[in-house]
Amino acid sequence: MVPFKAVEFFAGIGLVRLALERTRRWSVIFANDMDPNKAEMYRDNWPNNDHLIVEDIHKLTAAEIPTADLFTASFPCNDLSIAGKRDGLDGKESSAFWGLVRILNDLGERRPPIVLLENVVGFLQSHGGKDFETALLALNDLGYSVDAFILNASHWVPQSRARLFVVAKRHCDDPPQRVAIQSEARPGPLLGFINAHENIDWDLRKLPRLPKSRTQLIDIVEDLPEGDPHWWNSDRSAYFMAQLSKRHEVQAKLMFAGDDYRYATAFRRVRHGKSMAELRTDGIAGCLRTPRGGSGRQILFKAGRRRYQVRLLTARECARLQGVPDDYRIDVPLNQALFGFGDAVCVPAVEWIAKYYLTPVASSLAADATLFDGMGQCR
Repeated sequence: MVPFKAVEFFAGIGLVRLALERTRRWSVIFANDMDPNKAEMYRDNWPNNDHLIVEDIHKLTAAEIPTADLFTASFPCNDLSIAGKRDGLDGKESSAFWGLVRILNDLGERRPPIVLLENVVGFLQSHGGKDFETALLALNDLGYSVDAFILNASHWVPQSRARLFVVAKRHCDDPPQRVAIQSEARPGPLLGFINAHENIDWDLRKLPRLPKSRTQLIDIVEDLPEGDPHWWNSDRSAYFMAQLSKRHEVQAKLMFAGDDYRYATAFRRVRHGKSMAELRTDGIAGCLRTPRGGSGRQILFKAGRRRYQVRLLTARECARLQGVPDDYRIDVPLNQALFGFGDAVCVPAVEWIAKYYLTPVASSLAADATLFDGMGQCR
């Protein structure tokens, strides 16, 4: 079976490609990202192709983009997230979305039948919802109806990472499905947005139940010996313990007194002008971030049998938290790897979307020769 063709914008370290191609129904034929450090990791894992173009999307032309069944775009979230500047789609980085819109417009009838967007859930609330509305209406203007849903990586891996996905489909004569029912993937705030925006051309697909992850934090931890240099020395570890709030100190002491070793993760946060360390002890890591300013580095706390050890998560552990198999090469410095994985997608989440959404839609379009040509374009 000939795979469908995909083009990957904001490709980063290639995890969307990894997810799509694991289904064996998709092949990435072109990729673009402007970050040379991420491109280095991409090429380390796909060394024998020259379709990765390292360039600002605003400088790409439609003539450079091959015809495909799917465009994917995990455009920068810095101006949309709660942790970011909240400048919205007009911000320096998140305005890259308009570079994608320009390319889609310039492609004309070569536009793909399907577009997949991924971003932080904060996109839904950015500027009171106006940024999300503006983006969806821009896709409507290009001939796409839209769907939206939220997936948390914790359904597949031990990481809390909720992300907003949009699937845009070129519509023809089939009536769109506009009835939205609250579900795991369309929680109340998203459902409220959908129902409040009848001006948007929606086409909502019924989604299957989300899986339940059987993986815990302990399952992704590398077994590093006590003398490994990744573990912090006693002074640095004691300083970490001193940064815990009373509530988190109690949790740490319970772990310390346990008969077996347990693991928790922690981030440093500024509370009331003071740097504090906050533990997460439910067997799930916090959301991976890029290590800008140092606070984005996630800490691993191991305690039990009246002992404790502290260190940063390794690059391989971060990869596993994104559902990346261990044969993915990581031959770059730690910070470079953390930036790559912190900006990336959860592989099994995108694989789930490909299996239950993208592939069925692409197959339906390809089979409907009365409405679509060979690339799924409206006749």
